[in-house]
Amino acid sequence: FFFCGLMTTVFTAAWRPWLCLLLISSLAQGSVLTFQVEPRTMDCVFEQVEQGKEFNMDFEVARGGLLDIKVKIYSPRGDVVVDKIAFFNHEDDKRLEEEGHISFVALKSGEHKICFDNTMSRWTAKVVSMLIPNKKKKAHENIAKLEHLGPVVDSIIKIADGLDAVTRKQHHFAIRERQHQDTQISTNSRVHWMAAFQSCILIGMSMFQLYYIRRWLASKTTRRHRL
Repeated sequence: FFFCGLMTTVFTAAWRPWLCLLLISSLAQGSVLTFQVEPRTMDCVFEQVEQGKEFNMDFEVARGGLLDIKVKIYSPRGDVVVDKIAFFNHEDDKRLEEEGHISFVALKSGEHKICFDNTMSRWTAKVVSMLIPNKKKKAHENIAKLEHLGPVVDSIIKIADGLDAVTRKQHHFAIRERQHQDTQISTNSRVHWMAAFQSCILIGMSMFQLYYIRRWLASKTTRRHRL
């Protein structure tokens, strides 16, 4: 940040927009992870969180069963920090975002274990997508208050915060698009199988009618010959 704050005196005007874009992209990065939790299993990931810092995470079940999952977060001591069952089988986008958002303040520094529990499901696997925003968000909010940072860098930091919100929206919309695509593929597959089944029935009925008519005509011919 000190480097970008001094760029107004060191670099020419032609280089300033590129350096600002570089700073925005570094501030707005986040970690996205998509994985499948098999039935009767529990998968966990680990995230380093400092004491007194706020931890934020967004997740959603993209595919599987009733689109439900149980989430547990453990502190470095093994204490349960978060324990909830989330359902994503409704169409309200705002409710889906609230259902999949987790936020808490760490009481102790260290690795926090984030577990997605699918042991309640016997046969169906769940595809989970999670997003952890940039952990430097709160740090750059405090640094932005230093005197050596000018209004340009303050604006850049605000833009980076806005990009974090856009990243969350994109993550949510990407999952919704994947769900709709899976529904469309499943519907098309059912339509194809139903069309094939109907075609088989029509072909079978046609063959049966031809067989019946030929047999009926043959019996009529035999009776005439006997007469």
